Amino acid sequence: VNLDLMKHLTPLGYHFAPDPSSQQVCTIGGNVGNNSGGPHCLAYGVTNAHILAIEVVLADGEIVTLGGLDAEPSGYDLRGVFIGGEGMLGITTKVAVRITPNPSSVRTLLLSFDTPRDAAATVSAVIAAGIVPAAMEVMDQGITIAVENYVNVGYPRDAGAVLLAEVDGLPDGVDIDAQRISDIGREHGATDVRQAASDEERMLLWKGRKTAFGAVAQIAPNYYLHDTVVPRSKLADTLEGVYRIADEHDLAVVNVFHAGDGNLHPLLLFNGQEPGIYDRVHAAGAKIVEASLAAGGVLS
Repeated sequence: VNLDLMKHLTPLGYHFAPDPSSQQVCTIGGNVGNNSGGPHCLAYGVTNAHILAIEVVLADGEIVTLGGLDAEPSGYDLRGVFIGGEGMLGITTKVAVRITPNPSSVRTLLLSFDTPRDAAATVSAVIAAGIVPAAMEVMDQGITIAVENYVNVGYPRDAGAVLLAEVDGLPDGVDIDAQRISDIGREHGATDVRQAASDEERMLLWKGRKTAFGAVAQIAPNYYLHDTVVPRSKLADTLEGVYRIADEHDLAVVNVFHAGDGNLHPLLLFNGQEPGIYDRVHAAGAKIVEASLAAGGVLS
């Protein structure tokens, strides 16, 4: 399990960079199969960038090794082809991961906004300023309240949206970037900026973000999750389009997303026992995908 590997490596001064929201339950083999990302893929890249070699059983039973431990083998990158293949090309039996040294300093900020648009605009402005944080995650008010009810870590219930931003690296540079993000946030309407005062508080903030999907059960018994990527400059407009589509189909929606790379995760909430509900849910889902593609995005 991804989190088990993380817990093993951290005391040794290292970590495995991909950290999907399902980190508590997803396996390294599953990460390979899906080329998984996660909050920290903004700076560190998705799974493909952190796998050196994989042992694979092909459909005819042959065992092969793709990639290598010392250097990338010459020729076609079959390791890269296999990662993200969702099991169609073979079954992974061993994985050699690339481990990353833990940063010497980390700063985690929680910025509150009146609207998701303000949070999205802040994300674009931070990247435009030349800052590439380790992670930038946005949650709207609906999911923030559900998360806070679930894990009670100190998220503001009255904020229209929150932005969780993290920078890491050398202490002086991290302090500068954290201050610049705070300033940019306030320039774009941040009503409050808070910095985690300890590693424990930082981990609690991330626990809240990574239990977001589970927290949805407080609002509705079922949800339909979409996953699209749009240009950061179109993030705010697409987000407002998602809310509009949900309203048109008489559905509730909450949004939690990897804002730094424009990766949206709208969750359409519903009760599967309601007659005809799946027709509305699928119709709204199709419209969300169409809106994302029209904005110049893709399926992630």
